Amino acid sequence: MTGISGTGDMKKILITGSSGFAGFKIYQVLKSTGNYEVKGTGRSHGECVDIVADLKDLQSVENIRRHFSPDIVIHLAAMARTDICEKNKDECYAANVISTRNLTEVFPESRFIYFSTYAVYNTQEGNCDESCTVISTNHYIKTKIEAEKYVRVLEDYIIFRPSVIFGYMPLEIKTKNYFMQLLEMVKDKKVMRSPADQFFNPVSVDTISEIVRLSIDKGISGVFNIGSNENISKYDFNRKVMERFCFDLSYLEPAVPDPNTVKRPGNGTISSQKIQSAIEYKIPDISEMIDSLYDEVKDNDDILVM
Repeated sequence: MTGISGTGDMKKILITGSSGFAGFKIYQVLKSTGNYEVKGTGRSHGECVDIVADLKDLQSVENIRRHFSPDIVIHLAAMARTDICEKNKDECYAANVISTRNLTEVFPESRFIYFSTYAVYNTQEGNCDESCTVISTNHYIKTKIEAEKYVRVLEDYIIFRPSVIFGYMPLEIKTKNYFMQLLEMVKDKKVMRSPADQFFNPVSVDTISEIVRLSIDKGISGVFNIGSNENISKYDFNRKVMERFCFDLSYLEPAVPDPNTVKRPGNGTISSQKIQSAIEYKIPDISEMIDSLYDEVKDNDDILVM
């Protein structure tokens, strides 16, 4: 399907949550190609934010369309901290469900790329492909599943279900991801306690950005998992990162299970064969992604923690 027409042959892309971790990187990657007119939205002005908007407010979203009619909407804005979502369920619902409903209502002709989560699966076996049953084990996951329903009624859509995304963000940009949390703990000389019994498929933000770019170029549609091809425990992943960056391993310990924490899926591993086949791209090995991250930031003052 052809979306709302852009200027000439240059397609227009709207990225929500462009001040956030993944949105920030995807914005930069797509803009750097010179093939797209890219606009980002956020709740306040900042780098990669061209339009300030409250996506929970329908009139605010309609106002975006008055100034910018995108061929493609990439919806990343979300409330994602599971503990905060449990304590603020109405706010979480508005941020994750109402915002998605508003965007799909205002831009029904646009190609819609929605970022959901790998956590919609919950099986003992793991290695879930896109046909696995989805189930909500906490409020955050419940809102992501409900938001997916608004996307699925559109004619042209992609739903991505990524595993945990990691990468570097400048410290002055107040957004966290798995690597930046680890870096902050080491800089503050605090011990990072990571579960040795929780397995997942971490994926770098550079890999995510490349998959988004290729998915747009190849015109694919449907539901796709995104994660590394290797299953790894959260403890072992953090250990790999710390060893590559020569961080002091005394700041890493296996976590003791806490029955009072927010319930999460028991086995969070997924299969990403479908997306790799669709765009003819192999997701790099975990060690390769960590090496690329190291090469990117090894000379940065933020990384000189020891």
